[in-house]
Amino acid sequence: MRSVGALALAAMAFAPLAGAQSFPQTCADGSQPRFPGKIATEIESCGLDGDAKAASAEALQNAKKNNFCAQGDATPIDIAKLTALEKSAESAEKAKKYKAGMPPPERSFLTPLGEGSAVVFEGYVFEARQECGETVNCGSAVPDIDASHDVHLYMLGQPRQNTPSDTPAAQAEECGGFVAEMIPHHRPAEWTACNVNDVADRGLRVRVTGQQFFDGSHVPCKNGKAVGSNPRRVSLWEIHPIYAFDVCPSGDCASGGWVPLEAFAAGKTACNNPACDTTSSGSKQAKKSSKKKPM
Repeated sequence: MRSVGALALAAMAFAPLAGAQSFPQTCADGSQPRFPGKIATEIESCGLDGDAKAASAEALQNAKKNNFCAQGDATPIDIAKLTALEKSAESAEKAKKYKAGMPPPERSFLTPLGEGSAVVFEGYVFEARQECGETVNCGSAVPDIDASHDVHLYMLGQPRQNTPSDTPAAQAEECGGFVAEMIPHHRPAEWTACNVNDVADRGLRVRVTGQQFFDGSHVPCKNGKAVGSNPRRVSLWEIHPIYAFDVCPSGDCASGGWVPLEAFAAGKTACNNPACDTTSSGSKQAKKSSKKKPM
């Protein structure tokens, strides 16, 4: 049993942030958000904009990252489509004279390209990585624990051919995929980098449902290589946030048989992640690969 002192400390740690709006538990139209888990998590005191400056480009982007209210049935999407959408977004940004690698100051031009729509992708995981503090999750204003931060998934259209590493072949393979993100709000306890990496190591097919989102803070790979310290990906279009993550235990599940990750990894909630890597450009503090097996 936890001591009274420990409980009091936890309550203080997760107290609502001063001056911040809590994360909305209903959509603007009154409908229910498509949360992946029914139970609210400790980070619900962090609002849609995170701790970015009000009305800034980053705040607008953060609010989009936190959208659980995409309406309608999810439209299938693949890497070829995401690659084509990348070219369209780059052309639109260039026409508007927006700087590449920076969140656009307004995002209306992204809506016709699909931002805010519900999409579903079937494929494979190259690797999952646990992140640390980002403005979208209120940075250092929340406890520095995995439950407060995103899990980044690097997705592939075909089964993984290389073990994640710094070899040219592995980097080129990762550059051919895209990113999907499990955000901390209403995240099931089994949604950990370790459990996703267990699925990746087994080579199992997955189905990822969520919002189509454009991450303007980066630039994609060029000629199969990352540009500077940017994360490796073929397109800045993501599935973010993830609404549902399903695993195919065998075969391709073309006729059914998908299992939610929280059921596939039921009870496996501990994940011993490496220490934060403060040199990463993907976040203020990005954690290294989560190699250890689920506990």
